[in-house]
Amino acid sequence: MADDAFEVSSSDATLIEIERLLEQGRLDQALASLEELHPADKALVIAELDAERRTLLLPRIPHEAIAEILGYLEEEPRREIVAQLDPAALAAILDQTDRDVAADVLRELPPERATAVLGSLRTAADVAPLLRYPDQTAGGRMTTDYVALHRLWTVEEALAYLRQKRPAAEQVFYLYVVDDEHRLEGVVSLRQLVVAEPSERIADLMEPEVLSVQTSDDQEEVARRIAHYNLIALPVVDEGRHLVGVVSVDDLMDVAQEEATEDMYRMVGIEAQETVLSPVSESLRRRVPWLLVNLMTAFLAALTVSAFQDTIGRVALLAAFMPVVAGHGGNTGTQVTTLIVRGLALDEVRVSDVFDIIRKELAFGLVHGSLVGLLSGTMAIVLGGNGWLGLIVFVAMLGNVMLAGIAGSLIPLMMRRLRIDPALASAIWLTTFTDVLGFLLLLGLGAILIGRIA
Repeated sequence: MADDAFEVSSSDATLIEIERLLEQGRLDQALASLEELHPADKALVIAELDAERRTLLLPRIPHEAIAEILGYLEEEPRREIVAQLDPAALAAILDQTDRDVAADVLRELPPERATAVLGSLRTAADVAPLLRYPDQTAGGRMTTDYVALHRLWTVEEALAYLRQKRPAAEQVFYLYVVDDEHRLEGVVSLRQLVVAEPSERIADLMEPEVLSVQTSDDQEEVARRIAHYNLIALPVVDEGRHLVGVVSVDDLMDVAQEEATEDMYRMVGIEAQETVLSPVSESLRRRVPWLLVNLMTAFLAALTVSAFQDTIGRVALLAAFMPVVAGHGGNTGTQVTTLIVRGLALDEVRVSDVFDIIRKELAFGLVHGSLVGLLSGTMAIVLGGNGWLGLIVFVAMLGNVMLAGIAGSLIPLMMRRLRIDPALASAIWLTTFTDVLGFLLLLGLGAILIGRIA
């Protein structure tokens, strides 16, 4: 932890120093300070600089250094930096980046500019095929920098090939084996190749049972497979099982963060593209529709309460316990929904587990609901001096907590069954359910027993 804290404070200090040097017009010293940093820290500093200061630095930074920096930048600052580069300079930089990074940058450009830059790329033949695939698929995440050996080669021929080509692969721990038509046949580790006899055939050395993903597979599924099988890379094949690329674990670290952020945002009706610094117009466009949906669902709770005006008028203390019953039910259900959404994302939970989940949540709700119901009912007796009022609050709390657990389980599972993202505003639907149900239980029981509590 100490080392991490030092690195963060070091890059922050460099940022402050560079800003001071640029204000003083000492551009060469600012560049020298930046050059001392690791590319990841350079990216952090460049991203934090305002557009004016960044414009002073970028023309003086070597293309090779910018190419390294692009691989570490978040999407928004990368887009801003790329916008400041002319097509010729950008093409020269992308020629020195990883192929998948170049493809990501080109996807973010306006079509006309992307075409112009692609036409100037020396590596266009390697980058262009990647642009065919959506960004959030295995094809969109893969790189074409991999090592493929022919199944009929000997170990000696394979080593000679590696020495001659000096492949710039991200991962050379796995060497993939292909046939004459470049179909994936197996995999050989670098260690196996080094210790094998020179005359041994690759086909005899390889492991034929090789895991792979298809170009159309979702990036989240690819990340799950890599994590489940504890791999550092997965080959990507097309429908004919031709090897077209490789997805490595470092490519998917960002995916895990993106997917977690997306699920967290969608549970409350926010799109993952929004940030706290997004323009007001963009925030209005992205957030208001779901907030209006939330408002419409809140009207259901208001209608429920309005149906019991006479009951509340005669026993005003019931109104004091409405947010207690509804709020605690909502909190209980949200915990369950969060666990289910996470379990579905990590493939730990399946729709077929529904009955086991409901049994568990009913048991939990019975115990927890009885406890909080007893506490809430006791408080109602203390405040109202009426045992029947305490019983009403107890039953309403117990019932809402138990049913909230069931709803919190079923809502994301039903959405998955309907092939809808289970994180899609689950909290909004759950809150509506627990509010309406909590008010119905509390006020409905109050209306039934009005003669004993009024």
